Amino acid sequence: MSTDSLSTDPLTDRSLDFLRHGYRFAQTLRAESDDPRARGRLPVRLLGSDALLVRGAEGVQLFYDTSAVRRRGAMPSFITGGLFGQGSVHGLDGEQHGHRKAMFVTSLMGPGAADRVLEQAGREWEKAIRERWLSGGSASVYDVATEVYGRALLRWAGVSTHQGTATRLAHAEAAIVDGFAVPGPAWVRTQVMRRWCDHWFRHEVRRARAGKVTPPAGTHFATVLEHRDLDGRPLSDAVAAVELQNGIRPGIAVARFAAFAALAMHEHPQWRERIHDEVLSRWSTRGGPVALAFADEVRRYYPFVPMLPAVARHSLEVDGASVQEGQRVLIDILGTNRDERHWQDPDLFDPARFLGTDGVPWDDELGVHYADHFVPQGGGRPQTGHRCPGERITLALLAQTVSELSTLDARVVTDGLGWSTRRMPTGPRNGVLLTSVRRREAPPSSGT
Repeated sequence: MSTDSLSTDPLTDRSLDFLRHGYRFAQTLRAESDDPRARGRLPVRLLGSDALLVRGAEGVQLFYDTSAVRRRGAMPSFITGGLFGQGSVHGLDGEQHGHRKAMFVTSLMGPGAADRVLEQAGREWEKAIRERWLSGGSASVYDVATEVYGRALLRWAGVSTHQGTATRLAHAEAAIVDGFAVPGPAWVRTQVMRRWCDHWFRHEVRRARAGKVTPPAGTHFATVLEHRDLDGRPLSDAVAAVELQNGIRPGIAVARFAAFAALAMHEHPQWRERIHDEVLSRWSTRGGPVALAFADEVRRYYPFVPMLPAVARHSLEVDGASVQEGQRVLIDILGTNRDERHWQDPDLFDPARFLGTDGVPWDDELGVHYADHFVPQGGGRPQTGHRCPGERITLALLAQTVSELSTLDARVVTDGLGWSTRRMPTGPRNGVLLTSVRRREAPPSSGT
């Protein structure tokens, strides 16, 4: 059987098209192709190198097959260094990756981890709603969620500091995510915030190792300090600081989804009412099935990471397309979450697809809805692959957030609600600004 060779003509490089189309890049390429197999795999040339763009359940299974592809060296260093930090788990492969990843699985997926985060976040929401909105002020959901998540996650992780410093750290970590792939001032700000955060956390690591502070046993900070790599040595101060942040920053980044969730509640008020009814019936803003379904549909429908790269370990053939050793395999994240072969009416916002026996199944072990074609935070199992072990916390935080927001009546400032498909990562331009906020009927203590 003949195969399609990836083009080596430099004139076909699509890097500028990627910048021009952003999140619509892969969709545009598929629309241009007259090959029906392009729905699942598509040869493409980016950054002067041949690659294969894949999506859907089969593409996910290939991309997260560590015997077929590796992550080391796949992503440009100017992105990985700013976003994940030098020496992080994201740049490891094989046994080293699995061993380091186990540290995060212990911290983020251990018994009660999500509940402890929600307990802290519930207190922060109660305070933030009172001080930022009910006092007569106006603030964006994005900014408030960034502060709530940041302060809650720092305490959960065992990092003790003043509230003002915690708030500053939250916004700095959010800025690292905001500009990591955006050319210009945003990228420069990412680098500045990266250096500042690395310095601050490295100082905390040194204080802990000198006995000046003692993180509570079982916290992420304590787990990072106790970790020994395969050679039996503890993480260096710099790498420990990086991995401490990597247990916190992804949760702060959920604020981007919180803004999209607020936008979705504004555009689909019937779901806002269903969530509010659920809050009242359960007398809790934690973990209701409707809120969880809504949160997962937000993660499926709205864009965050457009695609991720890996490198072929050996020659591969994917549905008639060949990939040579050392060439990139790209997983289309948004395209997988909206793949018409797996989702009915994929361009329709419908949380019902995560409800009932016909919806995406719930995985009790992971604490999330799990399917190979649903990859907002990676594919495969977190214990053995590159799926984020913090996904349970992400989903729980977002479900709590929409439950908290459902207890508010507010004027949504519509000027600035739009979002760019070219900016990556993107979000509503005004962060979903709320004014004239008042309480509806709600549980007496948020997060209970």
